[in-house]
Amino acid sequence: MKELTATGRTVDEAVQSGLEQLGLHADDVEVDVVDEGKKGLFGIFGHRSAVVNIREKIDPVKEAKQYLENVISHMGIQAQVTAEEESKRVVFQLKGDKTALLIGKRGQTLNALETLTQLVLNRHSDRYIQAVVDAEGYRAKRKETLAQLALKLADQAARQKKDIHLEPMPSSERKVIHDTLAGYSQHIETYSTGEDHNRHLVISYKK
Repeated sequence: MKELTATGRTVDEAVQSGLEQLGLHADDVEVDVVDEGKKGLFGIFGHRSAVVNIREKIDPVKEAKQYLENVISHMGIQAQVTAEEESKRVVFQLKGDKTALLIGKRGQTLNALETLTQLVLNRHSDRYIQAVVDAEGYRAKRKETLAQLALKLADQAARQKKDIHLEPMPSSERKVIHDTLAGYSQHIETYSTGEDHNRHLVISYKK
């Protein structure tokens, strides 16, 4: 993040001077007026320069992308990270020779990267933005797998007339199962239970 203190005869001149030094536009920075200055008698005697502090605004997406790249690098993996901004979410795509390591067993590593990226993305944002971290189309494949699993387990719950508890999974994956079984049967309902990392979904049979 670029930041500096600039001076000028007026606040506007100080800001303009700072922008030129940083090579940025007014929309790219935040300005704090340290001293509004004093014009002085005849513009000379008692004159005091205006002082402003100018700092570059933090781009949440750029910050999250940089963070994700650093984490992957520290894992000893070379991967390209691209960010695609949508209305209420940002999709970070990972590409490289070792994406399987970034995905992990049942997407656990990918989910962990997504959780961390989510925190960084919203740390400097004035509105909530969903982060999605994907690699080699894993999310779409996982969604299809979860949908098939949901139907299979719902059928089992209906036949055996009992509740089925699934393993803990992130909210995005629980939502896939919720949505898949919405309207499946009047005797089947889904709900989440548990706290934090133990939060999981239950496919429940209703008499």
